Amino acid sequence: MEATKQAPKREEKLWSDIKNYQVATNNARILGVLDELIVNEKTGKIVDIVIRVESNRNIHVKGAKRNGDILLVPFAKVEKVGEFIIVTE
Repeated sequence: MEATKQAPKREEKLWSDIKNYQVATNNARILGVLDELIVNEKTGKIVDIVIRVESNRNIHVKGAKRNGDILLVPFAKVEKVGEFIIVTE
């Protein structure tokens, strides 16, 4: 008998639930907290996540853009949303 593979159950989260989640890298470096999402108005897809970081921290993530205490990370780098948001470093 052949086992039937089922797609993993998708978990839905509300913005009010994930705003201010801590964001960390896949190497366990805390980057800051989720502040906003940048959405493409034409497609409705998330383009970037906006992370609020402490202004005195020297944080670099490949492909991210920093402006003061804001770090824009491409959504494609998001690996997981759970108790933390994990991004690829």
